[in-house]
Amino acid sequence: MKIAILPVAAAFAIGTSLVAPIAAGAASDHRTFDGVVVHVSHDNIKVRGKEGGKWQILSFLINHGTKIAHTISNNEYVRITFDQRFLGVRHADSVDPYADPALKIKS
Repeated sequence: MKIAILPVAAAFAIGTSLVAPIAAGAASDHRTFDGVVVHVSHDNIKVRGKEGGKWQILSFLINHGTKIAHTISNNEYVRITFDQRFLGVRHADSVDPYADPALKIKS
């Protein structure tokens, strides 16, 4: 009887250790990213900005729940409030105009 319980307990321990990080990552932590719009389409926006001291281009999904202040165009400064959930996909919660001359990209 003890032999049958041991594999079940081990499987439960392994299963919970795998599911716990996923459940923790499911909680949304809203962050912001400031930058210049590189590309915008119906369901995607790419923004170039500084994060962690390095220039990066980040892509965000836009859906029907995304609040967009006005029509967004390329080379416009924006601040994106987003959350990053399961599998690392970034969802834009809001896209707002943002004026920061330090972000200007030199061509």
